[in-house]
Amino acid sequence: LSAAPNHDHAHDHAAPEWAEAFGEVPLPEVWHGLRAAETIIEAALAQRRLEGLAEPAETIHLAAHALMDQVRLPDADRQIRLAAALNQAAGLADEVLSHAADDQPDHAAASFRRLQSAINLARLRLPSSVTARKGGRAPSPLEGGPLCPPKY
Repeated sequence: LSAAPNHDHAHDHAAPEWAEAFGEVPLPEVWHGLRAAETIIEAALAQRRLEGLAEPAETIHLAAHALMDQVRLPDADRQIRLAAALNQAAGLADEVLSHAADDQPDHAAASFRRLQSAINLARLRLPSSVTARKGGRAPSPLEGGPLCPPKY
């Protein structure tokens, strides 16, 4: 006879894909991490450099999903539009990475321009408490540390 393993049903739900990178991170820092990753991709594509885009593209993908799952707006229609913009940003970040992996700089750049539009739409739809700049400026991705802020 073997005993059935003790199973805790409260933990049946897997953590969201963004939890490791952004699980305990305040929403403004999630947003600023997304924007820092956008800046890194923009700089690389301006030089037609496709290597090294995996981390910033994944940061954008995960941050978009973290914001989509955690930001709650009082109006259902606004919530739907925000979710659509963030979902589009996540998908376009994947598309940029796919084109980079296939060595297609022009396609990657075109997808990135669409990604920037989706990020801008999300910025307009997010509460200012999430998008406000700390200390009057956005953090620079060149100030050190990982793109995905550490969990506290």
